[in-house]
Amino acid sequence: MTKKAHTMKKGIALLVGCLVGIPAITQAAQERKSPLADAPAIRKRFELRANRLEVGVGLTQTIGQDFYNALLLNLRLGYHITDWIGVSVSAGLLNVTPNWRSSFNDQLNSNLTTATATPDGKTPTPANAAAAENRIGMVILPQVDLVPFTGKFSLFGKLFMNYDLYLLAGPALVNLISKTPTGANLTTECRTDPDFGQMCKARPYTGMKFGGNVGFGMHAFVNNYFAINVEAHNLIYKNNAAGRDVNGNGDVNSFDLQWTYNWMVGLNAVFFLPAHVKVSH
Repeated sequence: MTKKAHTMKKGIALLVGCLVGIPAITQAAQERKSPLADAPAIRKRFELRANRLEVGVGLTQTIGQDFYNALLLNLRLGYHITDWIGVSVSAGLLNVTPNWRSSFNDQLNSNLTTATATPDGKTPTPANAAAAENRIGMVILPQVDLVPFTGKFSLFGKLFMNYDLYLLAGPALVNLISKTPTGANLTTECRTDPDFGQMCKARPYTGMKFGGNVGFGMHAFVNNYFAINVEAHNLIYKNNAAGRDVNGNGDVNSFDLQWTYNWMVGLNAVFFLPAHVKVSH
């Protein structure tokens, strides 16, 4: 056999070997399983929310009220079904600033005087204007909390804290109250109609009102069971904050109601129970 024929024979053998071996190598690669194939994205992760009860207390404040701002004593109670979804109730139960007037209300009172009041009630006295106005006395906000973002941050490279950001939505129960000031006389703005009975151009809109609640919040975990909670709620409900005849039909009724959007921001100190936290594998 010549040298050329021998070289050709070795080349053919090598080619056949490659053709036979490649499928076997490919199959072995497919059958081989990476040790990280079923591993979680984060190992040894502290599951700070899953199957834990959340109890907190703090303060919540209204923003952008028409006539009276409210600073409410707030309670928060929640249960986290999983690490990313939970249910909770945030309740502002006591208004500790019932007479905290907004800047608009201060401006309004400075322009209203007894001398400028008109008999038809279109320009009321300061006392009558205040008597028809309402304010938030209590809010109860059942909600679903959805947690799409979690992580850890540090301050000055020394203090490390876990955090989460969540979205919230649910119904809203808003209790509106009024306080008749000294010198108010709303009866002067009422008349008796032969067909409709008593009709008033000023009447405070009060009582428990039903609406909606959307917003967002954050937990900053000081340790595994204590956190600082910040929440922002947008309350959506119908209201007549001035308590006056808006549509000009001579009476204050449901036709004078308008959709209202009121923001509230709360700060709570919360505890998670049980105190022991589960650590993922």
